[in-house]
Amino acid sequence: MAEESGRPAPTRRSFLRTAGVGAAVLGVAACTNTPATTPVGNTAQTTGTPAPLPPAGDAVTKGPKYAISRWLAHTSDLKTGEELFALNAGDLTLAASTTKLWSTAAALDTFGPDFRFETPVYRHGADLVLVAVGDLTMGGRDTPQGTIDFRPLDHAEANDIPGASLTPEDPLAGLDDLAKQVKAAGISQVTGDVVIDARMFDQATKDTYVLSPIMINDNLVDLTITPGAAGAAAAPGSRPLTARPTPHPTGATRAPPPPPPPPVTEDGTTITVSGTVPAGAPILRTAEVKDPQSFARTLFIEALARAGVAVSAAPTGANPVATLPAVGSYAPGDRVALHRSLPFSENIKLVNKVSMNRQADTLVVLIGAKNGKRTLDESMPLLAPFIRKAGIDPTTMSLADGRGNDYSDLFSPRTVATLLRYMATRPDFPVYKASMPIFGVDGTESTTVPADSPAAGKVQAKSGTTVAGDAMNGRGVIMVRGNAGYMTSKSGRECVVAAYVNHVPIAEVTGVFDVLEDVGAVGVSMWETSWPDRVPERTPVLSTGPFHVLAA
Repeated sequence: MAEESGRPAPTRRSFLRTAGVGAAVLGVAACTNTPATTPVGNTAQTTGTPAPLPPAGDAVTKGPKYAISRWLAHTSDLKTGEELFALNAGDLTLAASTTKLWSTAAALDTFGPDFRFETPVYRHGADLVLVAVGDLTMGGRDTPQGTIDFRPLDHAEANDIPGASLTPEDPLAGLDDLAKQVKAAGISQVTGDVVIDARMFDQATKDTYVLSPIMINDNLVDLTITPGAAGAAAAPGSRPLTARPTPHPTGATRAPPPPPPPPVTEDGTTITVSGTVPAGAPILRTAEVKDPQSFARTLFIEALARAGVAVSAAPTGANPVATLPAVGSYAPGDRVALHRSLPFSENIKLVNKVSMNRQADTLVVLIGAKNGKRTLDESMPLLAPFIRKAGIDPTTMSLADGRGNDYSDLFSPRTVATLLRYMATRPDFPVYKASMPIFGVDGTESTTVPADSPAAGKVQAKSGTTVAGDAMNGRGVIMVRGNAGYMTSKSGRECVVAAYVNHVPIAEVTGVFDVLEDVGAVGVSMWETSWPDRVPERTPVLSTGPFHVLAA
C-alpha cells in the first residue's frame, strides 16, 4: 500500500468527513465553589461511592436500541478531583474530536496564549520571498475587535452538511497587508519572481487536506452556487477571487425534490462543479487546494498588483522553490514586510469552537517544527512530556493525530477529566476554557439547548462523534459520541464532566437524531432526580458538534 510521510494511504475504513450534526451526550455536574489551584493526579479521588444513573436514565441506556452499546461517564469535583459519578470511567473509548482537547492544550503549553505568528517578506536579489511560518489564518478571519471570527458550522464542512456559512472577513487580508508594506518600502516592480518559502516543515497530505506551513482561507476555495431557472445552468461564484484555480459549472438547476449535493473536483487549474442543485437559495461548497504553496504564490502576486506593485513573472504556475536561498540565511536588512497575527489564544479558540481539523493537526506539526521535527508522525511523541506534566501516564492512552481522526485515538473519561482538572490549575486556564463551545451560545454547540434552557451558557465542552458503515448489515454505527469539558451547575458550583456512548446501530446517518433524543432523556433524568445530599444537583449536557463518517 502506498504511503505518504509515513502514514498509510486511505482505505475503505478511512474517515470521509467531519461535520456538525445534532446529537446529545450524557452529562452530569459535580461540585466546588472555587477553581482548582493545585495539580491533580492520574486517578480521581473516590471518597464515597459515585452515584448511579437515575432509574429513568438507566432505562434509556438499557433500551433495545443500545443492546450492543456501551456507556462511559465520569464527573469529578474540579478542585479536589473527588469522583462523584462513574460508569465504566476507566475504560478506553474512541475519542473523535474530543482529541482536540489534548492538541490544543499541548500547543498552548508550547507557545503560550500571547504568542503571535510573524510572517516576513524578504527581498532576495530580483525576487520577493514570503517565508511561511505556520500562521493558521493569515489575517483572513481577523475582526476589527481583535478576534478571529467563526461560524457555528464552518465552511470546511460545506460539502457534507447543509447550513455551512462564510465569515464576512476578507480571506486575503493578511496578503494585502504584506503587499501594501512592500509598496511602502519603495518597491513598485518585481523583475524577478515571487516565491513562497514553506520549508518550515514537510508539506504532506493528511486525510482530505494538505498540511502546509502556508494556509490561506484554510487552503479552500469557497464556491457559492446560485441556482438558475429549472433546467438552466447554475452560476458559481468563488472566494478568494484568483486566477488559479477557476470554477467551471457543468450542472443545472432542478426543481424539488432536492437532489444530492453536487460533487466538486479540482485538478490544480480548474474546479468542476457537476450535477444538479435545488432551486431556491444559493448553496456553499468548497474545493481543497492541492498545492498550497503555488496557490499562495498566485494570491500574493495578485495582492501585490492591487497594491500597485508590478510583477514580471506570471501569477500562475508552480512555486519556484529552486531559487530559494539556504534556510535561515535571509539578512534582516532585506526584510520589506512583516504580518503579525492576533494572539495565539484566538487560534486555540477557533480550533475548539468549530472543531477545525486541519488546524488541530497543524498545531501538532508546529510543536514538532519548534523542536526540529518535520512531519506529524515525528511530532506526535512530543505530546507525551506535556501529558506527563498533567500528571497522566501517556502509556495509559493513545493518540495518533491532533484532530481525532484515527481508531487509535483512545483515552478514558477519567483520563481526559484529569487533563481538564490539570488545565484548571494553570495561569492560561481562562484561555483554554474560553476556547470551548458554550452550550446554547456559540460554536458547534450554539443550538445544543434552547436559549432559555437551564443548561444554556453553563457548559463549555468539546464534543465529537464518529459514524461508521456496517457493510454486512447495510446500516451505520455510531462508533462514539463523546463530550468532555467544564460545567457550572445551577447552584454555581464548578465541575469537570466527560461522557461517551459507543456502538449504536443506526439505519441511516439521520438516526443520530434518534440517539440525541434518548441521550437527552438520560440528561433530563439526571437533572430531575433528587440526589444524595453529598452530591449537588446535576445539569444535563445536551451536545451537538462535529462527527466523523467512515467509509462503508
